[in-house]
Amino acid sequence: MNALVSNIFWFLVLLTVLVVAHEFGHFATAKALKIGVEVFSIGFGPRILGFKRRETDYRVSIVPLGGYVKLMGEEKSSGDPREFLSRPKWQKLLVLIMGPVMNIIVAVGVLTGVYMAGLKEPAFYSQPVVVGWVEPGSPAAQAGIMKGDRIIKIDNEENPTWRDLRVIISTSGGDKTEVVLRRGDKEIRTTIVPEKVGRYSLGYSGIYVPTEAIIGVLLPGKPAQKAGLKPMDRIIKVNGEKVKDFYNLRDLISENRGKELELTIERKGRILKFRVKPEKEGDRWLIGFLPYQPTSKKKYPIIKAVGASFRENLYYTTMTFDVLAKLIAGKLSPKTLSGPLDIAQFSSATAAAGVIPFLAFLAFVSLQLAIINLVPIPGLDGGQIFILLIEAGIGRDLSDKAKDWILKFGFAFIILLSVFVLLNDILKRI
Repeated sequence: MNALVSNIFWFLVLLTVLVVAHEFGHFATAKALKIGVEVFSIGFGPRILGFKRRETDYRVSIVPLGGYVKLMGEEKSSGDPREFLSRPKWQKLLVLIMGPVMNIIVAVGVLTGVYMAGLKEPAFYSQPVVVGWVEPGSPAAQAGIMKGDRIIKIDNEENPTWRDLRVIISTSGGDKTEVVLRRGDKEIRTTIVPEKVGRYSLGYSGIYVPTEAIIGVLLPGKPAQKAGLKPMDRIIKVNGEKVKDFYNLRDLISENRGKELELTIERKGRILKFRVKPEKEGDRWLIGFLPYQPTSKKKYPIIKAVGASFRENLYYTTMTFDVLAKLIAGKLSPKTLSGPLDIAQFSSATAAAGVIPFLAFLAFVSLQLAIINLVPIPGLDGGQIFILLIEAGIGRDLSDKAKDWILKFGFAFIILLSVFVLLNDILKRI
């Protein structure tokens, strides 16, 4: 399966599962309240196959992009008590809110299953931030941050983990960020301004996690592989000089400027030596490997898995609102937004990594879908909920003309937003 086909396939799998779950929330609630449901469709467009039970047409439609539910009398009421518009506001509110709620249930439920099966992640993610390396000339170096410093506070986050740091830095590109360090017995305050880098204009600091000089992945056809090095080899010397860590190794290789090196390595308790001639890539001399990073597996019994899932979804909810606030304030580039092309690529990549990574990504997107649908944008569930709350507050229904204008505005806004997000995705790839 080539990359394009894989991206499309896994995007359709992800979208169909999440949209059908969302629409099922509306459908099941309407059925429970005895509101007529005319259509429950997987996909859009002309009907391919299906069956009819009572008044509901259960169908599969030709365009495999999610699905929809059509309620009886959801656009115009004829007075039938089974119609959506003839029902009390609390019932309409319940039907509308259960779509996003269903996506939250999926996010929590799927992530619970992921934690029960076991989710691997880099071990350092949950560890406190002790700086392993600072890139010379980087924003961190300019802020005076040094190797061995412990970051005890950044952007109001006390005692951050490496994951906290990565999220804060990546969403703070070009923005002054307060940092409190502990260096020995001293507490030092400084300000870092992460640099915007890459396709998504994410913040870059130049702070790196402590990393040993152990080979994790050998790059095919590169000097390290050709010389006979293997994964989990620990490089302990370069030309007789002791290697302190991966970053020290990188500098020792670069300093020799392409000359053949004698590497002393430890392999399963044995000391071996290899001759390796580095290759130049960009402004660095490299031998072609990625360092080993230990992983940890989060695997819990069901009760703890549920608790971990709730905590993780709450973490991502808070993060999402922080990102939205920064976007609205202009502190975060719109390039950080991911549209259908990005989601398709991420879906395929996580599926290639295995069932568990794909399900974890599905849970994350499901939560995002719930949050977006609760935003009071006309045309989305949140917009209709907002109108119902306004009507409840003023004690009367808005006029049909007012609702019609709101609906038209919402439709136009959603179209413009969709076009913007798609163009944003395309421009990031040019």
